[in-house]
Amino acid sequence: MDVVPEIVKSWTGRSRYEALVGNAQGLALLLDGVNSLIKACEPPAGTLYQFAARVEDLEDAHKQTVDVLRAFMTRVKTYEADLIAKPWKVN
Repeated sequence: MDVVPEIVKSWTGRSRYEALVGNAQGLALLLDGVNSLIKACEPPAGTLYQFAARVEDLEDAHKQTVDVLRAFMTRVKTYEADLIAKPWKVN
């Protein structure tokens, strides 16, 4: 027997879905800022940084992260109706 009314389930699902989408959008904004930060990390010519990551490696990691976030948001949008309709939690 389900003791939680459907309206409460939809509120819970909608609020969690909105929080998920809002956090993902915030992360996308942060990643936009990281891109300019990576470009500012170029070492001066002739300087040897033995333990620092190369700018190209940082750019590749940034691109991969953006691609994964886009794929995640596509999946979230695909299952939007289910995520809103049902109460869910992240373990």
